[in-house]
Amino acid sequence: MKKILIPLLLITLLTFGKSAVYTQQNRPREIKIHNINQVEMCVSNFGKFGQTITQSSGCWWPKGSNQSYIFGAGSWFGAIIGDHDTLVTIGYGPHGAETEYVPGDLDMSISDPAAVIWMYPAKWPPTGNFKTVVPPTRSKSHQDSWCVYNDLDATAHVPGDTRPIGLVMYQTVYAWNLSTTADIIFVKFEVRNVSGADLHNCYFGVCTDNDIGNEAGAAANDRISGIVGQWYVIQGESLWVDNLGYQWQEVPEAGWVTLPGAIGFDYLQSPWDLVRDEDKDGDGILDQYERDSTWYVNNLPPEMWDVDGDGTPDWRDPSEIPQLGMTAFKRFTLSLEPNKDNERYVTLAGYNFKTGEYTPYDTVPPDPDDQRFLMCSGPFELQAESTATVLVGIMFANWMGIYQRPDTALVRVDNTCQFIYDMNWLLPGPPSPPALTCVPGDAQITLIWNSAPEFEADPYYDVVGTNPSSPLYDPYYRQYDFEGYRVYRSLTGRTGDWQALAVCDRTNGIRFEFPNPENTADTIYATDAGLYYSYRDNTVRNGFTYYYAVTSFDFNQTKLKYDSIFVFDSVWYAPDSKWIYVYDTVEVVGPMDLIFESGKIGVTAVPRRDPANYVAGSFTITQDYGNPLLADSNVGAAITYPLAMTADPFYLDFAPIGRDSASGLARYTVYMRNASDSILETYSAILAAGAQTRQEFVVRNGLSMSVVLARPSIPTTVSIFRQIERVSGTYPVDSLVAPVNMATNWAYRGNDYQLTWIDKYGSGRATSVIVVDLQTGDTIPFKPYLENAQTDSLADGWTFRASGHSRDTLVYGTPATGTRNVYINGGKFKLGVGWLDNEPRPSVGETWIVYAGSYHPAPQGARLIVTPVPARLRTDTTFALNVKVVPNPYLVYNEWQQTFSQRRIRFINLPSECTIRIFTLNGDLVRTIHHHHTLDVPAGTEPVANSAGGDEEWDLLSENRQLVASGIYVFQVQSSVGQQVGKFVVIR
Repeated sequence: MKKILIPLLLITLLTFGKSAVYTQQNRPREIKIHNINQVEMCVSNFGKFGQTITQSSGCWWPKGSNQSYIFGAGSWFGAIIGDHDTLVTIGYGPHGAETEYVPGDLDMSISDPAAVIWMYPAKWPPTGNFKTVVPPTRSKSHQDSWCVYNDLDATAHVPGDTRPIGLVMYQTVYAWNLSTTADIIFVKFEVRNVSGADLHNCYFGVCTDNDIGNEAGAAANDRISGIVGQWYVIQGESLWVDNLGYQWQEVPEAGWVTLPGAIGFDYLQSPWDLVRDEDKDGDGILDQYERDSTWYVNNLPPEMWDVDGDGTPDWRDPSEIPQLGMTAFKRFTLSLEPNKDNERYVTLAGYNFKTGEYTPYDTVPPDPDDQRFLMCSGPFELQAESTATVLVGIMFANWMGIYQRPDTALVRVDNTCQFIYDMNWLLPGPPSPPALTCVPGDAQITLIWNSAPEFEADPYYDVVGTNPSSPLYDPYYRQYDFEGYRVYRSLTGRTGDWQALAVCDRTNGIRFEFPNPENTADTIYATDAGLYYSYRDNTVRNGFTYYYAVTSFDFNQTKLKYDSIFVFDSVWYAPDSKWIYVYDTVEVVGPMDLIFESGKIGVTAVPRRDPANYVAGSFTITQDYGNPLLADSNVGAAITYPLAMTADPFYLDFAPIGRDSASGLARYTVYMRNASDSILETYSAILAAGAQTRQEFVVRNGLSMSVVLARPSIPTTVSIFRQIERVSGTYPVDSLVAPVNMATNWAYRGNDYQLTWIDKYGSGRATSVIVVDLQTGDTIPFKPYLENAQTDSLADGWTFRASGHSRDTLVYGTPATGTRNVYINGGKFKLGVGWLDNEPRPSVGETWIVYAGSYHPAPQGARLIVTPVPARLRTDTTFALNVKVVPNPYLVYNEWQQTFSQRRIRFINLPSECTIRIFTLNGDLVRTIHHHHTLDVPAGTEPVANSAGGDEEWDLLSENRQLVASGIYVFQVQSSVGQQVGKFVVIR
């Protein structure tokens, strides 16, 4: 395909000399591929997009099909310098694949590492010394990219024809992986005038050489057209389309498994079209006030400050400010192109560069050929240090056998494209991934992450969830939709090479299985398992590099008006020599589940041995008050970050049991408190009988702590009390009838109780009791519970029970009316058939103990203390060191060294601080290495996470950076905790 391009470019480079005026070409030119949805497209940091580094097609649709649609594309910017000098800087020249941009910002050094493509999530957000524009700090789409390039290097311009204008270009690309946006990608250009002077009669164009399949020689069969502005009526809905250029072909493409689709470019945003005292967009606001916030506040009511309801005030909303739009749409072919700056400039202005005739819109479809087109906007003025913005939406659609014309197929996609732009990029999307730390250990890596995504509001809610009168209102959409985390590992960190290790999700009743749109072999699922914030991978080997990522996924719902899904196939019908197309339409009605997963931000880690003088940390869990069984069965802890441990204790407070008024179920709550008794985190769960949930708190001070909230399932035919003992007094407890069945179980505690008999009304005899929980020390209140649903909310108390009544005082009477039972927090035991006046009575002050049965206590009314003993590095004694060299002997190719350029051996079992000296057998010093257990890392990076521990690498280079020869070498380790001498062999 177009094999002529590379030779032409080489001839150009060899024919003309280079003069170093502002040389930046030493910066690496970079190309990355957007592939989050069905559009796979290359982008660069030097002006081109849709082309690979080898100058071949670089845009494919649908993803994975290898069906190409763009051979190359880029921006054109033209201006008149002085009185008559016309200059045009091109990001892509279709004739020779030229570009006149180089990576980097104004005044960037040639070695600046920020002059690259920043792509979310792996390399995000952009950071560096950018001169003129602040880069984005948050992503907007599911896969943003951002880069900066400029035209300031004279050697990058086509020799003999042009020179720098003085431009810096900031390029942003957005792509969303939604069902409605799967076939769209957006490219935004922000061009800044850094020439030091105003630029006049400027034009901005996007030039694209769209090749649908093979366009070489006789295979050239593409057609193009453009839409300046037109209404379409599709399925009864009127849709307006403007500023659209598109390309298609009408014959099958050899080797393609599907029929060719259509590609469209929509000029969504262009430079401002503001003329004083005019109202270009007919909104009743003069152009000079369109961007004046003070005028809005002083002259318009607040309800008119954001007319489209996208949450952005109209004075800052590009879709509400008059724009030039597409002022010209020019087409050309391989044999007829503007190749000089003067030709390019007049083409940008809408003229035929051959005849000089003003023909701004070449929208009549030409005969099939190898077509290219240029979408233009201008003229406009660009003052010094000011910026103009152009945004293009690139879209794809199938049309053959579905619609009669390709533009009809693009209309719906274009309408979505326009809506996304008009709504200022607010679309449903996943929460951000959590901040991840990887802590290396001996044959293990521990992952720790934070809980920030759980508290992140979905910005799309502000558009669809707040105003019921808005046409965009969606009653199903939730503001906070975080659902869980997924843990991944990779050996390379590359897309498509990630293995899912674990998943956790909220305990909230939401359960689902959802195919991952990025990998159909994968499934995102939620099982109400509970969240955790650490994961230990024990399936790793020391000395090897691993990549880890933790993603966030959500669960939301949205109304879906309709969604036409075309299922089609094609068959060649030989008798009639034609293609037969089979398709169907499915209508989906909302609400529709939305499940999105954030991108993977890879963090590397290398497992290694601990230093020889390392002493592991520990912890104890003790009871302050409450049932001691909780410490053994309901709390877990693990050391996840040893060298981050402190001796500060933590408290876990299990609050008194509660009852959920809506469900009638038991509510358990636990608080994590620090040494100052401040609440750090709270967890609550509403549980049915027999249910349980586990919650892991965010890792603090190197400890991961978890609690299990479990409600026992106890049949109501079983007693929860096993024994009654008289501590003081004379009442014959042996005469008490054995404990009886449980009355209810939401109020179950599982603790022992003390009953003290009192004279409640001064009668001189015991008539009531004081009930105290012996585990928590709190006094159980009297509540008139009648053991029925109407009084179920009073079950967390005590009462005397008899037929038809609940009292706090003994009732003497007949077997039918006298007090029969004592009820306490869900269980009861009998006093007799009915308390009769002539029966023995407890004495005032008499004390009984009611013992709990064998069921596990409910997690409530307790405080547990977690006391850490920090890990440490001993330096107060000496050790017999056991340092080893691996591999020994060293061979050029080994498990660690996969290529010749990655030479390394490792010293293991080192002390935390030591000096390693390497000698030849003759005693010549080869290399000195200073080992520290924590590697030096960039500012802001947690050093413990990159701890070298007891391992140290050597690259087999001497002090003067020469590769050592084969032979036997001696190493010496010196430290304050021990010394050692040993030997190893190098075989090259």
